[in-house]
Order: sequence, then C-alpha cells, then structure tokens
Amino acid sequence: MLLARVDGYAVSSIAHPSLKAQKIVLCTPIDEHGVDAGSPIAALDPIGAGQHARVYITTDGSWTQNTVHDETSPIRNQVIGLVDAPLSS
Repeated sequence: MLLARVDGYAVSSIAHPSLKAQKIVLCTPIDEHGVDAGSPIAALDPIGAGQHARVYITTDGSWTQNTVHDETSPIRNQVIGLVDAPLSS
C-alpha cells in the first residue's frame, strides 16, 4: 500500500475493454510529510478522489482486476482510501 497525491487524470481514446468508463488518476507517492517519494503511477479510481487529494493506493493487481471484473485487465494499482488527517510537521 502506498501513500500518494493525485496530480492529474489520464484519458485514452483506445483502452483495454475492462477500462472503458473507468477513471484513471496519475499519482505521485509521498512520505508522511507530503514530500515526493517516487515516480508518478497510474491508478484506477473508483472512489472519485479529487485533484491534489492524498490517497492510499493498493498495488495488488488481483484486487484491482476483481474491481473491474476482468482477470486479464492490465491495471494493477487502485485508489482504496482518502486521507483526511493533516500532514505531519
């Protein structure tokens, strides 16, 4: 599980059938102070996180494939929670 910040959204005119009508967000992993801690990743977002929201992401591909009801889906990461606590000082 990763702590991350939503930085944007991905759109595509051609996608795997399991990703049609799915929201994909671009997220940057962060540490507990909000400092970037890795390269941006794409994640399925079934809960509707907004721009700059802090989120928890699972990297369990089978969980995400279960969400889209397709075990051949190429998506691996999924937003599973919103963080509403303030950043650590």
